Amino acid sequence: MKKMWMSVGAVLALLVTSTAVKADGIPWGYTAADTTIFNSNNPIQTSSIVFKGSSGAASGNSGFIIYNLTTTSTASSSLPDSFANVPFNLSVTLTDINATGSSDPGKVVNGTFSFSGLFNADNVTKTSSVPGPVTWTSPTTAMMKLGGSDTGFSDYSVSIASFTPPGQPGGAPGAILALVNVAPEKGGGSGGPPPDAPEPTSLALAALALPALFAARRRLKKAQA
Repeated sequence: MKKMWMSVGAVLALLVTSTAVKADGIPWGYTAADTTIFNSNNPIQTSSIVFKGSSGAASGNSGFIIYNLTTTSTASSSLPDSFANVPFNLSVTLTDINATGSSDPGKVVNGTFSFSGLFNADNVTKTSSVPGPVTWTSPTTAMMKLGGSDTGFSDYSVSIASFTPPGQPGGAPGAILALVNVAPEKGGGSGGPPPDAPEPTSLALAALALPALFAARRRLKKAQA
């Protein structure tokens, strides 16, 4: 009888664990808009930094390279270009994949996050580039709520984790690493289930397990009497 008690308890623990895993596996997509900045030392745009945005899909908490950066230049070594606090603006859009199938008229499927900063580099030519410091002029973390009342709302947080400047033209590219944290909305959202609420299948399994638990306890008491 003791073994049956432990078996039923294990089933209930498995239900709780599987629910937590599914909550961490919320699917979402991402895309980032391209942008290009140019040298600041003269009006002739002989050097540029290209921010190439990426796109894809993930689930749960994930980190990914949201931008790849490359340097292009036609400047000569005798007249090098420079980037002195040249502003750049980044746009990252997230999509709650579950919400794409929501019938809620108040659903929020997409959310766009904006980040901005200042780029610096010296001695930029066809064969060289000396990157300088990057200064962020906006917060590097942004938050938004996406989803629908029937599919569940989720809290999304996007953070810029690192900025690696690009090397010389034709050299190593730079990269911007982003981190996304996603979790069911606290309280379950508008009409949605609470974060830890089991799915209907889990509830059905629990309903089957609990009567067996109580029956086992009654038989154990009779045997001990």
